[in-house]
Amino acid sequence: MLRRLRRPAALVAPLLLLAGLLAACGSETPGNGLTFADRLDAVSISGDVGTAPKIEWKDRMEAGKLETDTAIEGDGAALADGDTVFVNFALADGYTRKTAVDTFGEDTAGVRLTVGKAPEGDPQTLSDVIAAFLSDHIGTDVTRGSRLVMTGNTEAFFGELALSPALAADNIGNDDGLLLVADILDVEQQPRLKDESQPSPSWAPKIVYTKGVPSALDFQGVPEPTKENKADTLIAATVKKGNGPEVQKGQLIVVDYLGQVYDGEKPFDQSFDAEPFATGIGVGQVVAGWDKLLVGKTVGSRVLLRIPPEEGYGDQAQGEDIPANSTLYFVVDILAAA
Repeated sequence: MLRRLRRPAALVAPLLLLAGLLAACGSETPGNGLTFADRLDAVSISGDVGTAPKIEWKDRMEAGKLETDTAIEGDGAALADGDTVFVNFALADGYTRKTAVDTFGEDTAGVRLTVGKAPEGDPQTLSDVIAAFLSDHIGTDVTRGSRLVMTGNTEAFFGELALSPALAADNIGNDDGLLLVADILDVEQQPRLKDESQPSPSWAPKIVYTKGVPSALDFQGVPEPTKENKADTLIAATVKKGNGPEVQKGQLIVVDYLGQVYDGEKPFDQSFDAEPFATGIGVGQVVAGWDKLLVGKTVGSRVLLRIPPEEGYGDQAQGEDIPANSTLYFVVDILAAA
């Protein structure tokens, strides 16, 4: 269920609706007196892997087919098929000399990719399109901790999407030279937690375990969340504190979670018996309560969340398991942040 809580985004269909709407062909604009340089001759890139690259333009860039350079070779392990890798990236337009997408800051999260496997689902944003592109170009010849620099024109990066009005909305022309800086982060995902020793605070349900793994929430003795008894406020409790770094706004986090409404007969969603869930945090990809409560928690922690309707689904029911105006309870294991 949580996967469906993201704010509505433009579907990939508009990316494909060309209908004669061409993005501005900026590199052919006459009479502006500006010079062009080939690929990396037009720009300098500095900074360490894991930090936002400093991109300084000398000229406007022209580029054709895709070329990839390893600007910094990481000293981590070489990637293997099936490995999980975390990537931060910045895409800049060599004509406007402006950055269109940047996951190094607080506004957009990076991505988690599986080497040799395309991301699931259709891309819904330009960031998703770039993630799909990276999944095709990050392989076993790359080591963790590396910085890749890719150059090419819009068609080399986006193929049939090169003429998309969605790209024009980001001021990317259909024949512009593009620069993509991608950091392959050397981040290890924590193993899944198996520990039943944590007590729950008085406001929270008890965690029910099956073979050491959370399988439900028990609300016996938990006050009904109402405004009258002030038991419906936004609150979190760390029941097991991890020793990893603190989660920062704008990061990509990987978690296991289970969600249940007050006195619900069963969880409405959970990931403990499936693939861990990856999402940006603090950027509106999930319910507001997650964005507010998980930032600042440490990797390796298990936390309990109580999220009132105004920080969750509000007055919109979500199927039979989540009535309108429900207070949501979650147990969340934070496995990684990048």
